[in-house]
Amino acid sequence: MSEINLKEILNEYYDPEEDAYMTAELDDTRRPRLTLRHLNKLRKVRELRKMEQATHSEFVKTMYGSSGEEGGEPEF
Repeated sequence: MSEINLKEILNEYYDPEEDAYMTAELDDTRRPRLTLRHLNKLRKVRELRKMEQATHSEFVKTMYGSSGEEGGEPEF
């Protein structure tokens, strides 16, 4: 999947009410259940983060990579 497609998917299924799902109260003694929906959302977020890191590493390579000129010192 492309990076834009994953971002659209994450924004499409965003529900602000689910943000408070994992908050714990003082009287809670059990952990909340992870459903298949939660696991699928976590997988999508992990894939998006992996794609962002790959594009960032390519950007860093082009930014700091050698320009192809032969010489020791860069000119300022």
